[in-house]
Amino acid sequence: MKSMATRAIRILLPEELKGFIERTVERGRYENASEVVREALRRMEVAELREELRQFEQAFAGGHDRSETDADIERVEAAVQAGRKR
Repeated sequence: MKSMATRAIRILLPEELKGFIERTVERGRYENASEVVREALRRMEVAELREELRQFEQAFAGGHDRSETDADIERVEAAVQAGRKR
């Protein structure tokens, strides 16, 4: 994976999430809280990309019983544009 520059930010979490992060680190799964948060954000990004792909495939799946609508095309164009900004 490509190395990214890091920058410190401050976030406020409910006690339950703070405890989850601490337990995850204590169990040795991650070295520190930053690693836990980075992994969670990566997984969240992957889930969003999968959903965008699912919507794209659904809009342009072959053999469906209707033609693509203007809304389908606009949704795909928006997904393509969003992908270019990443």
